[in-house]
Amino acid sequence: MVIGSVTLSADQAATLAYLGPPAVGALFLRAISGRFATFALATLVGTIVHETLHLVLGAMTGARPVSMNLFPRKSPDGRMVMGSVTFENLRWYNAAPACLAPLIGFPLMVWIAWLRAHEDWHFQLIDLAIWGALAPQFISSWPSSTDLRLSLISWPIYLAAGIGAWVTWFPYP
Repeated sequence: MVIGSVTLSADQAATLAYLGPPAVGALFLRAISGRFATFALATLVGTIVHETLHLVLGAMTGARPVSMNLFPRKSPDGRMVMGSVTFENLRWYNAAPACLAPLIGFPLMVWIAWLRAHEDWHFQLIDLAIWGALAPQFISSWPSSTDLRLSLISWPIYLAAGIGAWVTWFPYP
């Protein structure tokens, strides 16, 4: 399959096609996001994955997670908080991996889709459950605004990456 100038193998095309129904499901979930209780329940699987990724990467990088909350609530400023993980040792060297951990949800979704679609796939009822579990991941795999703000503690890493990219792409003549 050719999309623009990108050529996809049959496995890649099948994997992308398998992610179609969950992507449509994510659009539906976004449409009901104004109904807090319904949205919180419908995206619970995504919240669990999101917060678990924070917990695991935070523990692996030494951020020392001390609590995890999966109960949705409204913050004092009126924002929806679907869950949270609290760290006691968030430092410049571990803030980015611990706070941006939910981004790992995207390759996990692709991997799950590939597992189902890479060989001679045909629809089974289990696919409905898998699609139902993958749909909230499209929403929950993005770091929250709090995650992004706290990841800025790792500004030295971002600075080094920026300098490295600059030197690589714009070498001194």
